[in-house]
Amino acid sequence: MADVRSLADSPSRHITVVDVYDLAASIGKDFERIIDEFGNDSVRQIMPKVISALETLESLANHNEKENEEIFMLKKTVERLENEKQMKQQDRIKFELELEAVEENYRKEIDDLWLMVKNLQLENKHLSSATDDDASALTSTTTRDEDLKMLLELRELSTKQKEQIKELQKDISTYSCEVENLHNNVEKLIRQNEELLRKNASLQKQGRMLVEEKSEIIKRLQLTEEANIKLTKLFKDATRQCKDLQQYQMGDSDNAPRFTLSELREVLQEKNLLKGKVSELEEELEQLRPSHGRESVASDSSREFDRSAQTEEYVVYGPINREPEEKLYPWKYERKESGVRKLYALLYKKLQKK
Repeated sequence: MADVRSLADSPSRHITVVDVYDLAASIGKDFERIIDEFGNDSVRQIMPKVISALETLESLANHNEKENEEIFMLKKTVERLENEKQMKQQDRIKFELELEAVEENYRKEIDDLWLMVKNLQLENKHLSSATDDDASALTSTTTRDEDLKMLLELRELSTKQKEQIKELQKDISTYSCEVENLHNNVEKLIRQNEELLRKNASLQKQGRMLVEEKSEIIKRLQLTEEANIKLTKLFKDATRQCKDLQQYQMGDSDNAPRFTLSELREVLQEKNLLKGKVSELEEELEQLRPSHGRESVASDSSREFDRSAQTEEYVVYGPINREPEEKLYPWKYERKESGVRKLYALLYKKLQKK
């Protein structure tokens, strides 16, 4: 039992995914500092181990969050059941006390009536012994009539009190029914509250997933823009080289050419390949950018390609082999990474390049 309590109270039970991301970011900064000071070889072997450990910690944090939510719901259920038990016990005690009070009052009234009857009997005996025989007969008849009247009144009073007791019992039963209805309404409200909490938790998870997807799309957009800029520069350089080559060939037609036919064919193939990559990257950018910015990007790219196409048209000798899909669209074939691996992606690429 002590081990279970120590595990429940350990700090690892309260760690969240955000804490893991903060820890991963701080470790990544430390790695960058070590790389800048001591080079790539100092962290090349330990970085995959740290990433796998952080991914394991991230999965444990997700599992802990689910367990904490379940524990919280169970605690609320236990508290609700305990409160209901206490309320029912209090109502039962109150009902028993009220019933005992009614029975006690009824018992006291009956005792008072019996005392009154006994006193009347003693008084009747005393009067009958004190008076004469003649007068006693007359007075005895009158006292008997009075005693009978009083007994009738007492009987009526007892019946009225019995009816009052029955009415009180009916009131108590109606009160218990109302209390039970109130308990049912409270239970219904508690269930509705639990359902709303569950929906709120699912909405928070969906919001977190949307934020992660947005960050991933922004990162892909930035990488695509960088690749587009690089390919545009390469395309301009290739166009400039082809133009210089043609001008040189036109100016020095008598002299022997410095470039062979195979070299010229390779340059033209590289140019057409870069042009195809630029067009595909721009199509991908149009899909990733917002709708209001697509027209401006398309117009700029079309103007740039029209200018480059109007400068010079070259003849391509033979068909050009198309690049494979895995090379042209690598993001379509990459597997879904964890949050920790996304944080370390740029640092890992930098380490591989160096």
